Amino acid sequence: MKINDYVYLVASGKMGFDWTHPSDCNVYLLNGGDEIALIDTGTGESVDDILNHIEEYGLSIKKMSYILLTHIHADHAGGASRLRSITGAKVAVVEQAREVLASGNEEAIDLTRARAAGFYPQDYRFIPCEAEIGLREGDRIKIGSLSVHVILTPGHSQYDISFIVESPDGIIHLFSGDTIFFDGKISMLNTYDFNIQQLAVSVEKLNRERVDLLLPGHLQPALSNGSWHINKAHNIFKNLGIPPNIV
Repeated sequence: MKINDYVYLVASGKMGFDWTHPSDCNVYLLNGGDEIALIDTGTGESVDDILNHIEEYGLSIKKMSYILLTHIHADHAGGASRLRSITGAKVAVVEQAREVLASGNEEAIDLTRARAAGFYPQDYRFIPCEAEIGLREGDRIKIGSLSVHVILTPGHSQYDISFIVESPDGIIHLFSGDTIFFDGKISMLNTYDFNIQQLAVSVEKLNRERVDLLLPGHLQPALSNGSWHINKAHNIFKNLGIPPNIV
């Protein structure tokens, strides 16, 4: 699904467009012309679909330079190892998550509990992945003509980050992972590292950004007025409330 000249949707599960494996997050492709990159990878069950969709858009996987992970829950990072191996792209994740990603520690990403709760098939296993790049607050990455700015946004988990991507014509895209969603919703999970206070601070941080397109890890994107959706959640938090949950 082409969103604009710079962004394509290449995978999406039941909590999105029901296009690829049911447990997949929204997986986005950045097209910077000379280079392309993925934001998140889905579970790993749809790697072939992702690669086929990229080729169907007339883009070459040989141009893939980065795989950028918003966090390391299995629905977002499960395909990182195989996609890295196939494309040769460098995996980038928040610095604190590199060891957990490399070890494939399923307890540390609450996969054991999520599998028991039915979010993943009983035979699903997370494939460990080395990350070449550890990201920190304020880091910037160039992907061809696109500029990517890293913002730490913990709360949904301790490892969440968001990516602000500015196109050459000044369009601001926010890839928010599971931090903020369409209509100001959030993702609250009964997991050991979910923290509602941290999430409120992260939403406040994002609320200071100008956002044209909000491109979340699940549900539908907002193709205009992205800041409005962030501001809705921020105002609820500011008034001591909790925004509606997506699950």
